[in-house]
Amino acid sequence: MSAPVGGIVGAPVRRVDARAKVTGTATYAADAPVAGALHGVLVLSTIARGRVTAIDTGAAESAPGVIAVLTHLTIRG
Repeated sequence: MSAPVGGIVGAPVRRVDARAKVTGTATYAADAPVAGALHGVLVLSTIARGRVTAIDTGAAESAPGVIAVLTHLTIRG
């Protein structure tokens, strides 16, 4: 394969964002704040191969800032 003739195709290009990425100062779409965004947290069983017989969501529901607590009973499908 021969070298590129008179063009940029196949030639190395300096990355203008390289310094920001390696120093941790680059901004990504995921870093942009979104008005009204909510965050979710999964709480899993701490007992391997255990059987869940009841779920007490009272403490989670009364925690400050909690909008909703979802369980297998609140999600269809």
